[in-house]
Amino acid sequence: NFGYADASEVQDLTRINGIGPYIEQKLNEIGIYNYQQISRFKDEDIRVLTELIDFFPGRIERDNWVEQADDLVN
Repeated sequence: NFGYADASEVQDLTRINGIGPYIEQKLNEIGIYNYQQISRFKDEDIRVLTELIDFFPGRIERDNWVEQADDLVN
């Protein structure tokens, strides 16, 4: 749902509240490098990502990653 990117398209994901260096590294490891990808997250993507990065359930939604990323894209 959120599209593909590679390291050549990397952006500073730590500009999103709730993403620190550790989470940014985990996201990069699974192919998430930029704001546009995060702005496209759907509920299913969030569920899978929470499992993959062993992150606190509900944190992505509480911190509004999708909305923050959308603001950074526009």
